[in-house]
Amino acid sequence: MAHRTCIFYVSVLAWEIDTGRLVSFWLNFQTFVLYYGVYEVKTAYMINEEKVILMTRASLYEKKTGRQNMKITKYFRHDYISLQMLSGWFFVTVSFALCAALWGVCNMEYLLDNLHKMDLRSFGLTILTVYVLVVAVYCCILYGLCSYRYYTAKKSVGTYAHTLRKISDIYMQEEKNASSGTLTEGKKHDNIT
Repeated sequence: MAHRTCIFYVSVLAWEIDTGRLVSFWLNFQTFVLYYGVYEVKTAYMINEEKVILMTRASLYEKKTGRQNMKITKYFRHDYISLQMLSGWFFVTVSFALCAALWGVCNMEYLLDNLHKMDLRSFGLTILTVYVLVVAVYCCILYGLCSYRYYTAKKSVGTYAHTLRKISDIYMQEEKNASSGTLTEGKKHDNIT
């Protein structure tokens, strides 16, 4: 009978972790063990909540935006922006050429009828001017966007590194406490352990 009650308290303990009422049921479990004399439980370790929160935050960052941001911060700012500008120039050039070809195909009849009347030099100069304007506007927008991306990536990777340093400090404190014989894992514990 006591064994079933002990299992019941452990299952209630797991349910209460999700709702945030861990401490009261942990105390009830400890009181039950002390009252009924169940001596199979040797040592109770509490979970360091701060360490769990920091590790969860770091893991979520790595899975969501961390990979992209870490790739960005591997470059120097100038190198990252230059690479993005070069690839942006290539894609805007290809896009402009495709749009110009599509415009030419759509207006093929007009172009063939008026080809001998048109001033080809001014027509080519107009296309070149439009191309330079499109590339300049696109590159200005891309420069601002890449600068912002690099700044936010650098800031978030710095926050991630700070979180890892905190986790490392917690582990070093735990090792220090373990070597000195202290059984506690952190600061936030109840008065039984």
